[in-house]
Amino acid sequence: MKRLPKVLVAISTIIILIMALAIIGLRLFLPQINEYRSQLEGQLQTLTGIPFKIGHIEGEWVSFGPVLTISDVSVTTEKVDIKVKKVKFSLDIWRSLFSLHLRFRDIIFYQLNADCYKPLEFVSEGDFSHFDLDALDELFLKQFDYFTLKESRITFLTPSAEKRTLNIPELTWLNQNEYHRAQGFINLDNFQQQQDQDAIQIKLNLRNKNGVINEGTVYLQADNVNLRPWLSRWLRDSTGLQNAVFSLSSWIRIKESRIEGGQLQLHQGQANWRVDEQEHQLAVDDLLLTLHRQENGWLFNIPQLQHLKTDQQQWLEGQISLLYLPQSIADENLWRIRVNNIQLERLRSILPIFSFFTPEFISDWQKRQPKGQLLALALDITPDKPEKALIDVTWQDISWIRWKDLPTVSHFSGSLRGSQQGGVFSFNLNNSFIEYTPMFKAPLEISAGQGTIYWSEENNSRQIWSENLQLQAKSLSTTGDFRYLTTKDQPPILSILVGAQLTDAGDAWRYFPTTLMGKDLTDYLTKAIIAGHVDAATMVFHGDPADFPFKKNNGQFQVFAPLRDATFKYQPDWPTIFDLDIDLNFERNGLWMSAPNVKLGDATGLDLSASIADYSQSKLLIKSNISGDGKAIHNYFNYSPMEGSIGKALDAVKISGNISGKLMLDIPLEKNSGSVIASGQVDLKNNDVDITAIDSQLKQLTGRFYFRNGDLKSEKLQALWFGQPINLTFNTTNQRQNYQINVNVDGNWQAKKIAILPKSITRHLAGSAAWQGQVNIELPNQLKRNPTLSIALNSKLGQLNSKLPALDSQLLRQLGDMQIRASGDTRQLQIYGDVGQQVSFNSQWQFTGKQIRLLKGAIQPYIPKRVVLPDSPLIMINLPEINDSKWLSWLASFSSLNSAPKNYGKSFVIPDIAIVNLPKITFANQQWNNMVFTINKTAELTKIVAQSDMLKGSLTIPKQGNWQAKINYLYFNPETSSQQQNYVATNKVAQRYDISAWPNIDIYCSECWVAGYKLGELKAQIIRNRQTLILKEGSLINSATNLKISGIWQADQQNSTSIRGILKGNRFDDLAAYYGILVPIKQAPFKIDFDLNWATVPWQPDVSSLNGNLSFNLTKGAIAQMGGGGAGQLLRFVSFDALLRKLQLDFSDTFSDDFAFDSIRGRANIKNGILNTDDFYIDGLMADIAIHGKINLIRRDMNLEAIITPEISATVGVATAFAVNPLAGAAVFAATRVLGPLWSKISVIRYRITGSLEQPKIDETLRQLKENQQDDK
Repeated sequence: MKRLPKVLVAISTIIILIMALAIIGLRLFLPQINEYRSQLEGQLQTLTGIPFKIGHIEGEWVSFGPVLTISDVSVTTEKVDIKVKKVKFSLDIWRSLFSLHLRFRDIIFYQLNADCYKPLEFVSEGDFSHFDLDALDELFLKQFDYFTLKESRITFLTPSAEKRTLNIPELTWLNQNEYHRAQGFINLDNFQQQQDQDAIQIKLNLRNKNGVINEGTVYLQADNVNLRPWLSRWLRDSTGLQNAVFSLSSWIRIKESRIEGGQLQLHQGQANWRVDEQEHQLAVDDLLLTLHRQENGWLFNIPQLQHLKTDQQQWLEGQISLLYLPQSIADENLWRIRVNNIQLERLRSILPIFSFFTPEFISDWQKRQPKGQLLALALDITPDKPEKALIDVTWQDISWIRWKDLPTVSHFSGSLRGSQQGGVFSFNLNNSFIEYTPMFKAPLEISAGQGTIYWSEENNSRQIWSENLQLQAKSLSTTGDFRYLTTKDQPPILSILVGAQLTDAGDAWRYFPTTLMGKDLTDYLTKAIIAGHVDAATMVFHGDPADFPFKKNNGQFQVFAPLRDATFKYQPDWPTIFDLDIDLNFERNGLWMSAPNVKLGDATGLDLSASIADYSQSKLLIKSNISGDGKAIHNYFNYSPMEGSIGKALDAVKISGNISGKLMLDIPLEKNSGSVIASGQVDLKNNDVDITAIDSQLKQLTGRFYFRNGDLKSEKLQALWFGQPINLTFNTTNQRQNYQINVNVDGNWQAKKIAILPKSITRHLAGSAAWQGQVNIELPNQLKRNPTLSIALNSKLGQLNSKLPALDSQLLRQLGDMQIRASGDTRQLQIYGDVGQQVSFNSQWQFTGKQIRLLKGAIQPYIPKRVVLPDSPLIMINLPEINDSKWLSWLASFSSLNSAPKNYGKSFVIPDIAIVNLPKITFANQQWNNMVFTINKTAELTKIVAQSDMLKGSLTIPKQGNWQAKINYLYFNPETSSQQQNYVATNKVAQRYDISAWPNIDIYCSECWVAGYKLGELKAQIIRNRQTLILKEGSLINSATNLKISGIWQADQQNSTSIRGILKGNRFDDLAAYYGILVPIKQAPFKIDFDLNWATVPWQPDVSSLNGNLSFNLTKGAIAQMGGGGAGQLLRFVSFDALLRKLQLDFSDTFSDDFAFDSIRGRANIKNGILNTDDFYIDGLMADIAIHGKINLIRRDMNLEAIITPEISATVGVATAFAVNPLAGAAVFAATRVLGPLWSKISVIRYRITGSLEQPKIDETLRQLKENQQDDK
């Protein structure tokens, strides 16, 4: 033991000496070490297995040990090629000796350039247990305790396969036993930017155990770093990422050789990418991302999403968590996703980045463009077994656009909770918009909706059912539930029960399921249902949906909708139905509609039924009974496609009274599958029909006609026309070029019952007249053409018996038939024919708007061909000779007819000119020859000019004011006969005249000859007052006399005429000479007043009803001697001839000179044709004469007494002549010259004059002499 210290000292001394010698040797060797460079390269390659190349080595010894400086070093391996400009090694010799391990006090690499051949790869799942250190790694992590990299550069391939350079301005690495620490700055690509924004601060604190990194922390901090290169090429190309520049801090924790977790805080930055030519941006502001290992999985979390912006839109306060547990359940991977408060539209720009992961899902998401708020999402899913997924999600106000089978939905809120085995789904809709074409034609505007749906799966069965589903949409409210049950080896069963209320049926089209009902039916009902409401509709469904619509009766589907107060348009071109109550019954694949009554305009439809038996046939059948008055039925068809057939027919005939019928419509719903077929019948029973074209009426029309579209066909119809029965049939045909209407009508009328004729005619008629007619109308299909028509009417006159003058039975049998023909169109029509082949006529008519115009007309004696119309627009009438003097009486029978045209609703226009030629005509008992009447009408007046040998003049008819008759020449010398007088007397009561159309007329005749006498200038004014004609201001002036006359003719039940006037002149003999009469009266100014009336027409006075007064006054004059010639005839007419012959025998010596008188005056009254006078007096120079008595003008006899009182030298002839006849007292002056000297001896003579006017009897009753008279005194 005592020698031990010595041994230790000796050993220490030896060691020190050895070390001293080594140090001395190193001091000598190090400066020369470059000469051994090749040996050192070989030795290093042998030790490390890595080939080294050294350009130069320098060495020196310092206090702590040797210092080596190696320049231009290059190392090449399979992974990397390293070149170093200079490496300085400072070996701590003492520490190395004590630790028996090389300990470097300082290692500095200058301008180290490392070029990595392979991309950097992250350790799988963060596990470093399989990360083996090669020799180079062993050197840096174990052999070097401390080293520094300056101005170095590492070039490597990024995961995106881009070659990038990591610049290391300065990095210090410290290895202490198991711990490895590093601190410094790095940047990419540019060493000079180490102080700029791209510099990355890095800190490492790692620990390895048994050569494996066991635990530690990695910290990175950088500003404005572009992360795009660190993404793999595949990720970069798939996302369209353009750049990703962020300022960030990152921590990575390693534990038990695995990455335990990490944290990434993005302070500021943004990423830009392009999707479909649209730029997107992601911006962050202190966004924190964490990653933690949980059991054998990973938990990823973003706790504060509000620090995130996409496309300038900030995210809501929310978070995202993702837990990945590999092989956690039955060796299957499990994903747990938790999301809170996500605005879905913020994901739209981010999701395309992950399209490489689920491209179809991302594409659908982008098409749907969802928006709204995801309040919470919890999803547990095993990718290999999605049926085991669990979900609990709540959302609010979500909307998306329709894409594929998912319809557009807006404002959709709800929750979903459960798994495939069972769960519950609740939803709420608020002012939502659902667009699901082609199922529904229009989007569903849902104001409110809610409900809960459950599902469960157990024992090989699955069912889905609802609870309290409610929906309020535009005009629609529904409540209902459903249940869907599927059982293994059994078809599924769907049961639905829904109640609905529809406030506006005009919106029902929004809810028709087009794909189920068919497009044609949906389109039809959309246009048909305009308005209305449904208070309680019901839908029932039960069966396998695959069997819908249950054509084999293997299920039930029915929708019953009682539509009320509806407006329904069952066909676009048929009238709309208002106030309709109809039941709609959708059953299986058909639709049935029924209504007890329908308002078809003002008409009524009864027992209406409409059906679509099979949607696939696309055909609607409508049947209804129709009832209503004629006008209502007319209006209904006139606003329908039947306007051109039934409508046009009813336009021409106005039916009054109730009409019934049936209407059937066969409506194809599919386009281009045919046209609507409308058919049915119309029943008439005792209806009155106004035929507007002829302003006539059919009464009690009874019968039936049928129609099928435009084709109509009637049974035999019966009616009364003008009080007479007729039969008629008609049919129509819709031809290719036109629409043909054919009408046949016939009748056999009793003459006495023809209501169109006045009783004054029908009472003279008996027998019957058979007639028949045909009317053919062609309505062209082209609007440029006018409808054409042809009419044929034949009538038999031979069975008529007539007592009418000039139209007796014999003449009717001679005439035989009357034929009328018409042809043309609705614009122009030519009407022609003949009457008994004795008179032919032709006319051309034009119809324009509300005007009927007669263009031309011609009437002439019968010719076998059509009468030629005149060239110019006028009416030419060529009448035959009319020799029957009774024709005027026959025409008078028609005087009660109203010749004024009735109001047809159209104006009637005739040509402005009409010419009437009469070669010979008997009128007013005179034969008129070669009469030509020219009628010329202008806008202001109508003028009729008469031209013949006996009449020349004109009649002017203004539109307003009196007519003006101006006669330049008139010769009127009628023939009279007792037969005619008797006829007039017999028929005075039967004659009745209608003068309601008689105008007010002013008459002027400058040269009028009547009865061979030239009357002179005639003026008069005739005014009508109802059935009375008033003659005012009548005058007749010539050189000899002046007549003023007025009168009244009352043409009522019993005609009556009254006249009043004054006739005066300066000389009575001039008056007689003017009219060609020789009278014995000389000079004698005269004045005659008369006021007469009788009970017949003015032109044929009835003497038996003659009443009135006469007064006359003649002043100084004389009566010349009697002689023959005209004077004798005049006195004979007034019975003076007989009296004077007697006086001449008695006083022959006194009748030689004229009888002068001072005056002749008298008054008389006439009553019922008997003239009475008590005041007739002649004041003569020879005698005075007084006469009284009466004259019966009816029997033409007289009973007069004449008293003659002679004056001194007076002749008795004057008194006697005036006593004979007071009507012509002025003529007795002729008798004064024949009275002889005996006259002076007589004082008074009385005569009684009796007998007829033609043969008077004169008896002297008293002769008193003057001496007898004195004796008496």
